Amino acid sequence: MAQPRLYNLIEHLVGDQYLTMDELEGPLSTQSKDLAPDSPEWFAWLATLPSFHFRGKQGHFTARHEKTKKREKDAPILQYWYAYRKAKGLQHKRYLGATSALTVAKLEQTAYDLHTAMLGSLPEDEVLNSRKQRQLDPQGLTLGSLTFLWDDEILKVQSPIGTQYLTQRQTAELLAYLYDQRGSLLKTRE
Repeated sequence: MAQPRLYNLIEHLVGDQYLTMDELEGPLSTQSKDLAPDSPEWFAWLATLPSFHFRGKQGHFTARHEKTKKREKDAPILQYWYAYRKAKGLQHKRYLGATSALTVAKLEQTAYDLHTAMLGSLPEDEVLNSRKQRQLDPQGLTLGSLTFLWDDEILKVQSPIGTQYLTQRQTAELLAYLYDQRGSLLKTRE
């Protein structure tokens, strides 16, 4: 059974750390893998995937494993990876190569190249009028004994017992949950 493509994930955390995750049974049932980038286990894991989403330091894309068509009767079917990013109805595509070529450096460079291509395809007024990010307090937000700090697309949550990190997707899920609970949250304040 093929896995949904966006549930296979490689996401930059901090420094040289990357989160690798794949889906087991449902949209909230995921398994995080402790894989060292560019290790034999890394490439073995990638070889099992039909596709994945990469979120790097300077861009993101979806990668798909595709097969070449046979040109000769006994020729082997070769499999290669391609990266895709869509913006304003235009799809940008880059060749990644065989699974053995999917190093972190290659993925990061491709994410940057696709981000640059995507920006180049936007009308000038849209690039100039893009939403500006609000300046955040460098110390984060402290609520009781918890401190929240958004840094490099990761939410760092410090508590007296330790530090937890939430990916952008996990943070979005938390915000959606809190938004859904806004009615009961506001009733308790009245």
